[in-house]
This record gives sequence, structure tokens and C-alpha cells, in this order.
Amino acid sequence: MKKLLVIIAILISFHGIAQISHGGSPVSFDKNLTDAPIHTTPVLNIQPFIDEDKITDKYKDIAWRFGIEQFVNLNLNNSGLWETLANGDKIWRLKIISPNAKTINLNYSSFQIPAGATFFVYNKNQVLGSFTHENNKASGQFSTSLLKGDNVVLEYVEPASVQGQGIIEVSSVVHGYRDLFNQLKGFGNSGACNVNAICDTSFWGNEIRSAVMLLTAGNSRFCSGALVNNTLQDGTPYVLTANHCGPSTNNIFMFNYQSATCSPSVDGSTAQTISGCTIRANDGPSDFFLVELSSAPPAGYNVFYSGWSSVNVFPTKGTGIHFPALDVKKISHDDDLVIESGYYTAGNNHWEVLDWNSGTTEGGSSGSPLFDQNHRIVGQLHGGDAACGNDAFDFYGKFSYSWETDADTSKQLKHWLDPNSSGVPVLDGYDPNGQPLTTDAVLLGISEIETFICGDSISPKITIRNHGSSNLTSLDVNYELDGGGVNTISWSGNLLPFAVDSIIIPTTYVPGGPHTFTANCTNPNGTSDENLANDSASVNFTSNDNPVLATLYLLTDNFGTETSWAVRDLVGNIVIQGGGYQNVTGGQQITENLCLSDSCFTFVLYDSFGDGFCCGFGSGAFQLTNANGDTLACAGDSVACPPSGLIFSTAMGGDSLTFPFCLVASTNSYSTINNGFNIYPNPTQGIFTITKGNNDPFDVTIYDVVGKIVYQKQRETENEIQINLSAVRKGIYFVSMVSENEKIVKRLVIH
Repeated sequence: MKKLLVIIAILISFHGIAQISHGGSPVSFDKNLTDAPIHTTPVLNIQPFIDEDKITDKYKDIAWRFGIEQFVNLNLNNSGLWETLANGDKIWRLKIISPNAKTINLNYSSFQIPAGATFFVYNKNQVLGSFTHENNKASGQFSTSLLKGDNVVLEYVEPASVQGQGIIEVSSVVHGYRDLFNQLKGFGNSGACNVNAICDTSFWGNEIRSAVMLLTAGNSRFCSGALVNNTLQDGTPYVLTANHCGPSTNNIFMFNYQSATCSPSVDGSTAQTISGCTIRANDGPSDFFLVELSSAPPAGYNVFYSGWSSVNVFPTKGTGIHFPALDVKKISHDDDLVIESGYYTAGNNHWEVLDWNSGTTEGGSSGSPLFDQNHRIVGQLHGGDAACGNDAFDFYGKFSYSWETDADTSKQLKHWLDPNSSGVPVLDGYDPNGQPLTTDAVLLGISEIETFICGDSISPKITIRNHGSSNLTSLDVNYELDGGGVNTISWSGNLLPFAVDSIIIPTTYVPGGPHTFTANCTNPNGTSDENLANDSASVNFTSNDNPVLATLYLLTDNFGTETSWAVRDLVGNIVIQGGGYQNVTGGQQITENLCLSDSCFTFVLYDSFGDGFCCGFGSGAFQLTNANGDTLACAGDSVACPPSGLIFSTAMGGDSLTFPFCLVASTNSYSTINNGFNIYPNPTQGIFTITKGNNDPFDVTIYDVVGKIVYQKQRETENEIQINLSAVRKGIYFVSMVSENEKIVKRLVIH
């Protein structure tokens, strides 16, 4: 009865984890066979590994380790037990124990299964298999993925017709001391700021399906990567990852390890894996590695091959999809311009994400793709200092640099991803399972609106994408500001599946303060959209229509790539930030004009390496001044704090410096204080009055939410004027009143 319960438990968990397998169950489950012989690996002292991990886990350019590879020589001839079944078939079994292991996975130096034979690996928790002749690799190698527990049983059944033809040689046992299956390390262990990928399925669902976790270093470490499309669009299973991950021909690639819900996070399935690959190209300067999987992922894996851009153009936004700290798949967004850089140095072979707006990256994220605003891969993660709780950066090796900087085809992407020499600079993604929907227009996002804008106008850009199987030829794009009335632009074109296009919205005038710009798309090809979940997007931003300017003078130390800065408001929000400078002996001098307001702020200067801005590596300096040239904040030994030629004291060491400062609006510029303009009633049905508290002539201009002027009068001299806009449609309008010494914009609601 006990044996039957164990069998039932195994069968229930049969689909828990597997390579591409062919079903069935081990023959021994319903046979009364002799217990399998046991091979026990040495007891390991894992404390030195744990101590080392405490250091190396901080560095993303070191693949994240979860196991220790123990080398063995176990095969069908020198280990295990052969028995003959009643029908003449033979069965071979061997039990392997790795004491105190959280998980076990195996590497095989030789693996050849003849037709009709089957191979399983299992324990009381899970079953892998069956593996058959269809799992044979050209390399002759094989690997089986992680099983929970400290023991596994190997079972090989060889029919009488092919006896003696099988080869199974186990070359190493990976002792998992950090657990994928428990929260000791793995699921749930990444930083709390990380966002489950499933949360962004509406807009990033395809690219999320391309992300893959790969085991490296004898399948004892892991990195992230992504399936990439090629110009033949034939589903060749190329995976892009990082050079420092060091993939090898016997690695395991895991798909769809992700939470099924946005919140709370739940552990994902580890069932979908592929063993083995062929190395195609890799190079160090941009830290890229391209492999071709030993077989294409089957339809049941539902994968997607992501598109890419080989053009060296600064992405206006960046998105990363990855597996931090062996956790389920996460997604991170940077809503700002991605800048050009070297790797912790000056250069042009990397992209630098200055600061993630949501999520971050961690150890294990290495090799993960960076997507631009058009959902195309532009790089893969090399390393960086970003983590939950900081505003630090990450470096991604440039896809454009990896493309064909080196003429050697084993050191470039072009030869493999453009095999027909089409010369196309960008390529959209490919879905091998075909398009489930005929008509599906996606509003990918809204750009050209900063979180904090300097001025009183915006010109948003709407990016659309065709996710349907039919070409997209027409679409309505609807937008509004602060719920003040919907405006529509009719788009026409001819977008192929997965192709993108952009639409520039007319200039919209906004008063100072917080706003929400919303857009959606409707009527694709004059019909109903078959997927309404990805049709809308919105952006929250704050406008500064009466800016108070300040100037930042910055002299870096010799290592400018370590330097970044941020200006925060009174509640800690980042208003402006910068960084990613050059490594120059003597430092690089920077001048930045800062668009701020009549308020108080903190200026934070960061050094990512943590050794400060002085003392042994050059002498940095900074100074903040207002429009009159008065010093607001500075660092240095002199009272005047000049912007250069300053020697720092040792107090300038460390990883950050914080200085408070305040700005006051100048009386020589537009005042931030309203000296007499007023509008009533507001809201109004269309007839309202403007009053002013002095005799200065002023201009009145009234705009709708798309920037169209609905009323204008210049050099108004009356102290009180009445305006009738009852003929215009209901909604939000902006009233601009400008005199010689004052400018004010007020929000008007007509209902």
C-alpha cells in the first residue's frame, strides 16, 4: 500500500518539471523489482560557497550560482543494476544521493537512446521523461533539469531488439544548495520593488513569452536571455544572452517560469525546458552571446521570437524582462531616454539605463533583453548597480555594436540574424504559433511627455502596433487631457503583423500642476478590435508653466561613469536627474540648466563605486546657482565654491552626498504669484468674466485641449471683461493672460 501511494504521488506530479518529453511512466512503477543500487556523492561543506555568494551576488556580471557540480563517472556498464523483464526487455536502474541537497540535476557526457528504448529520471516528488531517440543530440551530450530533493533514480528500458545499443554516461551531479522550489532562495526572493511580468501582459505579452532562463557553468548557475527572430522568420531557435554567462552545448533552457497572477505573486511552472544548444557567436566588448537551441520549442510552450533594432539610435524608453535572484519572471521599465556609454567607462558599446522607474534588476538578470519603445531588442544586460531602494544605473551591451562591428561571423549577430543579407536595420517579432486574432491593434505607449515638463505645452507621440494577422490599414486614435473632452485622429497606412507606427498629437497647452493624458485606439480597419485589453494607455505628469531656473556646475573625478545626480522635491520625487559621464583624467566639467519652481529641494550626488569624488582618483566639485548667480549649494573647501579648481576634503568620500536648497521666483521674470487675474464663474456654462487688479494692458488667449485657439484678444485695457463661449463644446479649456510683468494660465471648465 505504501508503494502504491508513492506511485500515485509521483504520477500526480508528473508534469511538474521536464525536458521535451514523450509521456508515459517508468516501468518499475508496476513491477516488483529489486531495489536500485545507490551511488552517494561526498558530503559537501557549503559554507565557503555561501560566503562567496554574499560577495558575488552583488555583481550582475557574474552568473548567479545555485548549485555545486560534483564530477562522477556513472554509466550502464560500471554502475546500477540490470534486470530482465518477462517479455525479454531489459531494465537498468541507479539511485543517486547527494546528501542534504535541495535539488539535483544531472549532466551526461554521452547519451544515445536507440529507437524503442525509454529513459526516465524521477524521485518521490517528480518525474522527468520519457526520453527517447528523439532526444539524442548531435553533440552526444544531454542534461536533465532540477528535481526537488537529495536523491534521484535513473531508469533505462531497452527492448530486446536493440539491446546493447544504448549509451548513458553521467558525468556530473549538480548539488543544489539554494532552492528554486522554496523561498530560501528563488521564488519570492527578489526585491520587493520588482514587478511580475504577467502584470504587463496586455502590452508586453509577446515579448514576455520570448524570455528564457538558462542554466550555465555545468548547469550550476543561471542567467536570463530571450528568443530572437531572424530575417527569414523561420523559427530558428536563437537565444541571445550575455557573454559573461558563458553558455555551453549542454545547458538547460527553461521557458515560461512566471507567476500566473499579477498579485499576489505565485510560484511558476518549471515544466518547459530544452536541453542543449549550438554556440553561434559571442564577443566581449558588448558582452553578447548567441546560441541556437538543439530543438525548436514545441507549440505547447507558446513562445515568441522577439524583434530587434540594429540601428544606433538612443531609445526614448527602456524595458527589461528577466529572472532576478532565480525568482519568477519580472519586468522593469525606464520611462526616460537611455544613454550611450561604455561598461563602467567612456565608450559607445553599451546602453545605460540611468534609473528604473518601476522594478529593477538583480543577480540572475544578466543576459536579459533590453527593449526600446517599439518593443525591439536593443541590448542585453551586462551589469550595473541598480537595485530596489536606489537610483543607480544598469549597462546593456548594444545590439547595434554586436551587429557587425567585428567582421568575424563568430563575433557578430548579423551573419546569423540576417542570413539572407536582406540589409533590414530593424525587424519585428515572429509568432510561430500563428496569430490567434485577425484584427488586433495595440496602443503600445505614449511618449514625448516627461514626468516633469518645463513649460506650458506638450506634443505627445502615440505608438501603435499591429498584433493581428491581417494588415492594419486604418485606425482611430482618441485622446484627452484630464477628462476634458475626447479628440480623435484618424490614422491610415499599411502595417504588417507586428509592425509599428507613430502618430504625433497636436501641441496641447496645459496649466501648471499635475495632469493625466489618456489615449486609446478604436475601429481598426473599420471594425471592432478583437482584443480590447491592449487599446489604452495613460501618462501622469506635472507641468511647470512658471519655471524658476537654476544652474548646475559639475566637475567629476577621473571616473565620471560612476557619477550621477538627482534633484528631489519636498516629498522625495525625482524632478530632474542626470549622469553617465566620461572617464577623463582631471575630470569632465558639466553645465546643466535646471527647470524648477518656487520651492525647496534636495540635490543628491551619487558615486556608484562608493569611493566618493576625491582623494586618489581626481578631485570633483559641484555648485548650484540661481538665475542671479547666487550659490544655493556646493561642495568644497572654499566659501565661494567655484565650479572648478577645487580640492575636496576626505569628507567627500562615500556613495552619496545630499544638499538642501530653495529657489525664489525672480521679480524680473514672470511671477509665480497671481497679482490680480481672476475668472468667475468657473465651472461655467460658457459665459464668464475675467477681472484684473491693475491697469496694465494684457493679452487673453483661450485654447482647447488640443491647442486650438477658440478666443483671442490683445492689449485689453479694461479691468473687467466678459467672454461668451457658449457656442463651443463642453470640456476643459486653458485661459492664458499675459501682461508686461506677469503670465498666468488658468483652467476653465465649460459644462
